[in-house]
Amino acid sequence: MGKKNKQNSKIHTTKTVPKPKKRSKYPLFALALGLILLISGVYFFYQKEKPQNPSFENATLKKENVDLREKRPTLSPQSFKGKSQSAYEVARAIPEVLDRLYCYCRCRESFGHKNLLSCYVENHAAT
Repeated sequence: MGKKNKQNSKIHTTKTVPKPKKRSKYPLFALALGLILLISGVYFFYQKEKPQNPSFENATLKKENVDLREKRPTLSPQSFKGKSQSAYEVARAIPEVLDRLYCYCRCRESFGHKNLLSCYVENHAAT
């Protein structure tokens, strides 16, 4: 019997290894997503535009731009014929656009015009 007990004890002493519990990946995924959102939020918060300090140059440029505005009305389109009449009609319809454009015929240097709208205040645009 002594031999059987040794054999039985060997058989009964083998332990089964418990399987490790499976952990859910959702808490880890939620943590990673939260960190990404936090980092991107901080990044975009600090990327907002910072107000510019008014400088002497900016003030001078704004003053010059105000001085370049044309205050006189355009000539009547009925005074002209053909393409000139159409051009004067457009100038009368959108003076705020032409008032911001530089005239490339160099009339600023030659005639003292302020911008492209100045050409339509006189008959210079018809020539």
